[in-house]
Formats: sequence, structure tokens, C-alpha cells
Amino acid sequence: MRKTALAASGFALVIALSACGSDGDSGNAFGGNNSGDAGSSFFSDPQQLAAAASEKTAESKSSKFSMDMNMAGMQMTANGEGLYDGANTKMSMNMEMMGQSVEMRLVDQAMYMKMAGLEAQTGGKPWAKISLDGTDPMSQQLSSSMEQSDPTKTLEYIKEAGEITNSEKTTLDGQEVTHYTIELDFKKIASEMGAASGITPEQAEQLPAKLPMELWLNSDNLPVQVVMDMGKMMEAAGAGGQEAKMTMKYSDWGAPVTVEAPPADQVGEMPMG
Repeated sequence: MRKTALAASGFALVIALSACGSDGDSGNAFGGNNSGDAGSSFFSDPQQLAAAASEKTAESKSSKFSMDMNMAGMQMTANGEGLYDGANTKMSMNMEMMGQSVEMRLVDQAMYMKMAGLEAQTGGKPWAKISLDGTDPMSQQLSSSMEQSDPTKTLEYIKEAGEITNSEKTTLDGQEVTHYTIELDFKKIASEMGAASGITPEQAEQLPAKLPMELWLNSDNLPVQVVMDMGKMMEAAGAGGQEAKMTMKYSDWGAPVTVEAPPADQVGEMPMG
């Protein structure tokens, strides 16, 4: 059961990263009626909610973000910014995870990572490079994960496997928002994500069918916060009694984003296999 719990934690991290990149084609991916402006009424149909929020996200193309996750004893905080533009997607993120600081940059279809101890694997270079077009398992998994890496991908989960159970007008961080409570069909999402979810079909059978999620949209139908409570998932995986929650926040939609690859003389290739 411990392996299943760890797999569920990995799934949570993939979902988190799903908020920070792009496949570039999501702007009109959902179709449906965009009626139900967050400033005047509620969306009751998940397809309409996903369509409206996806359209606005694709128009804005960039944001700053932060993440706070406590999953099966693994604590992680992160903040960064991203430009979501297909093959030109760029992202930078600083993470604190279990006492370890990690800096990540995504640019030109490559992931760069900087953390203590990497020099031993990169010939003394502080940065490790992982190409997303490689054929090794790590490159393929990162590439698969980055296909999920778009704020609109989270919205696609709602469209494909979500049910809106409640909605209300409220305020968040000083702005008027619409708060949606949603149940996701977890097994369907894990199946569609395939290897990127980190969960095998056998492990998925041990986990709950529903995954609760909360989404806050501002008056422009842009996501400003997503919360996933995976307590029931971790309990079913044999790791009950531990907090299992992830919170993503978004701000500064449409602001300029500058992300550059580290200097070439500071980069070494990450050994694969």
C-alpha cells in the first residue's frame, strides 16, 4: 500500500505541474456555450465552465503562480511564472521540497534543473539539462507530463471527467470570484494521462473513484485558485491520517514573462538510465 500512496503523491505533483505550461491548442478545445459570465451567473455545465475559462486563459497566455502541497508527509512550496504558447512555452519555478531547494526552467523544449548534489552527475556543472524530445524513460515521462502542463489542462479534466456540485459568489484575496466545488472521475483522469500519472491500473483500482476539487474564477473567468483535497485517496492507499492537500494560486494574467536557459558553461547533461 505504501507504493500506492507514493504513486498517488506523484499523481498530485503531476496535477500540480499541469498548472504551469502549455500544449498551445487548448484555447478552443472545448467548444460549448460560453454563456454564464462569472460576473453575472454560475456555470452549471462543466463543459461551458471549461470552455469559458480555457478561452480566457489562452488569450492571456501568461501568469505568475504559487503552489503549496502537503502530500503523505511530503511538503512542497513553489512559485514561478509561465508563458503558455505551444512549442514556445517557457516556465521558471523555485521549489522548496523536504528541506531541499530546487530551481527549474523550461525553455526551448528542454528542462533545466538546479539543486544540491547534481554536480556529481553533471561533471561539476550546477545545472542539469533534460531534453524533452529524448527517447529515454525520464525524457519521455517529462515530455508526457509537459503535455499536461497547461492551466487549461486542469479545465479539460473538469470538462471530460467533472461534475459541478456547488457554486457561490465570494471574495478571495480582495477580489470578487465565483467558487465552484467539483468532483472529478479520478480513474478516468489517471487512465487518460497514462504513464504521466505515475499510477498503474492496479494501483488505480485501490483508490477512490472521485477526487474532490475546488476552483475559483475571477470576473474575467480566469482561474485564480485551485484546491485538491486528496485525503480520501491517501487513506485508501494506506496513508490515512495525514494531510493531503494541494493549493495552486494564479495572478498577473497577461504579464510579460522572461525565461532564459542558464549559461551554456554552467550546464551539464543529466545522465539517463
